[in-house]
Amino acid sequence: MPSIFFSYERVPVILPFKNGGELHTFFYCFNDISEGKQIAEEIFHVKKYDELARGKRERMIPVPLGTKVGYYDWAIFCYGEEFWLFEVRNGFLWGRGLLLEEPRRD
Repeated sequence: MPSIFFSYERVPVILPFKNGGELHTFFYCFNDISEGKQIAEEIFHVKKYDELARGKRERMIPVPLGTKVGYYDWAIFCYGEEFWLFEVRNGFLWGRGLLLEEPRRD
């Protein structure tokens, strides 16, 4: 559910995982890089977002098929202690990540 202070969509995604399994998770998708900062700070308590956003992103995985992720320019993904910022470009997620100070519990 989008906040009245910033706009994003929480998109369900199934990613390939260890040993042929699947990871059922969510991406927080948005179009304005500055909105990502608000998501990072308010939801995930990330303090180094600007550094992450300015850094070079590497091509990671194809945009997950059958999802709305490709409708947006940016996505945030968090799993355990990993926080990832992705740019959606040319059918791929180009990303850069960091470790959270405290792992998420959800």
